[in-house]
Amino acid sequence: MATAVIYLLGVFVLLVAVHELGHLWAARWFKMKVEEFAIGIGPVLARLWRGRDGALYTIRVFPVGGFVRIAGMAPDERDIEGGFMSKPLHARALTILAGPVASLLLGFVLLGVVGFSAGLPSSANPTLQVRFVLPGTPAHLAGVCIGDTVLKVGDQTVESVQQFEQVIAAYAGRTVTLFLQRDPQKITLALTIPPDVGHSRRISHTLGLDWLCEREHFELGTVTATAAMTTVAVPVGVWQGVAGLFTGQGDLRNVGGVLSIASLLHATAQLGFWEMLEFAAMFSLMLGAINLLPIPILDGGYLLIFLIEAIRRRRLSAEAFAWVQFLGMLVVMALCLGVVSLDLYRLWTGALVR
Repeated sequence: MATAVIYLLGVFVLLVAVHELGHLWAARWFKMKVEEFAIGIGPVLARLWRGRDGALYTIRVFPVGGFVRIAGMAPDERDIEGGFMSKPLHARALTILAGPVASLLLGFVLLGVVGFSAGLPSSANPTLQVRFVLPGTPAHLAGVCIGDTVLKVGDQTVESVQQFEQVIAAYAGRTVTLFLQRDPQKITLALTIPPDVGHSRRISHTLGLDWLCEREHFELGTVTATAAMTTVAVPVGVWQGVAGLFTGQGDLRNVGGVLSIASLLHATAQLGFWEMLEFAAMFSLMLGAINLLPIPILDGGYLLIFLIEAIRRRRLSAEAFAWVQFLGMLVVMALCLGVVSLDLYRLWTGALVR
């Protein structure tokens, strides 16, 4: 887990830096006065340098976020020269939007690099090596881990996912022995098969398994198109998932915090460098999508306020702006508390991704 934390910090610092650089670039483009560019939150750990424009570049104690502090961001500071609130609506909106856009662009570029260098996963050629195990599912409860390779089910050797699913279907409602290769050793696990396995969806998905697919090389145009489609699909999936949590249609098993992400990154690293880089790309896309949620204090919350101001053709009062931000902070704190509690429960019950 220590290695996973180091990987996680490295990936997260990269993603946060790119996100905040988006804000920084836009702020400078619109000639706003930038006071500080920080990676991390909390007390200052290191002052790196001060730019010619006076901006201070810092590293802070807790590497779980970052920020660009621009002069005049308080709603009652509209008269500060070069201040955020002194700028027209389009400048403020584009400066806020630039962070999530930078995250989405980074995800797109990383997906393109992985696809062009290592190839694209071909769903037509899945291997019997486990790419992901959904927590709380039969495979997870049996002890299957990311990176395991299935050798036998019961007394029958399996050589393809299709054959694996056919054998599993024959054991519906029973417990069967799985023979796995978990480098550098072979292990056996007892897998309990649900009675209704395969009735409503693919057997592997019922068990909670996703398979590592062989990669195939394609032309640059195909790789670019695939990266673009993923760049759209991931944020849409995030927004639908968040909406589902409020409508009762979401699945809490798909929600995770720092511990879940570290556990997943550690497991993904076992599959190789390209899978880990692909994970970073997906993480960047999710970071951009989450920041676009219309919750005050997030970038999307600012954009929502600016949209309201555009419709009303006048700005919110300083008091109204402060109340909206306060309520947004309460929502974010409640969500963070819920996610952390869920992670701690998973840690206590052994339900983190392995």
